[in-house]
Amino acid sequence: MSDQTLTNDGLTETNNLASSEIDHAARTARDFQRLRNVAFYHGQYVVGGLLLWGASAVWLAESPGLLITVLSLAAGYIVGTMLGGIGHEWGHFTGARLSGSVSPVSKERKGFFFFNFKMEENSRAQFLAMSVGGPTGNWLLVLIALVALPAANPYAYAAIVATLTGIAVNVCVFEFPVIYDVSNGTDPRQTIDQRLVDVAKTPWYQNAGMLTGLVVALLLLAIL
Repeated sequence: MSDQTLTNDGLTETNNLASSEIDHAARTARDFQRLRNVAFYHGQYVVGGLLLWGASAVWLAESPGLLITVLSLAAGYIVGTMLGGIGHEWGHFTGARLSGSVSPVSKERKGFFFFNFKMEENSRAQFLAMSVGGPTGNWLLVLIALVALPAANPYAYAAIVATLTGIAVNVCVFEFPVIYDVSNGTDPRQTIDQRLVDVAKTPWYQNAGMLTGLVVALLLLAIL
């Protein structure tokens, strides 16, 4: 083999490495930009929703009545549902990224889903970290709501805390069996598919969070 051939091979390898690094940098920059867009998009929902939710306290104080009571309950449910969905997905995303998994932010988003966890490229441990992140995000929201949100409007406060709690319960009912099975060696994708089938055949799943939320709401209204 001639010196010229060795030189050409070395240049080719160097060029390939440089090209790979450039591609990686471009993907990283694109992913970060998409993440910023998602954060801004979700942030608008969170800030706007909480401001509207908080405004109900002023209305209730100035002019209490049936209308503001109903609107307060509705605001708590709607904003709580929104926060629960956003918090859940960010919890999954945080778990995925902390585990070092391949989980790029999606170009096209559907609802609050905003990233793609690459099942084929990630390990079982990374899948479990991603999975645990979702329920963790939901229960953190419940805790934050309990200690940080004002209870000046007891109806709005009870509704949002109850809604967040109900969502957290439903998330656990769905995801904990998946986490348990995958921890014991089952295939993640097949386990999720089977869980979806099982849930569809289990009517009480749809009521678990609702019943829990109702109990929480009644308890809070009795206390407040």
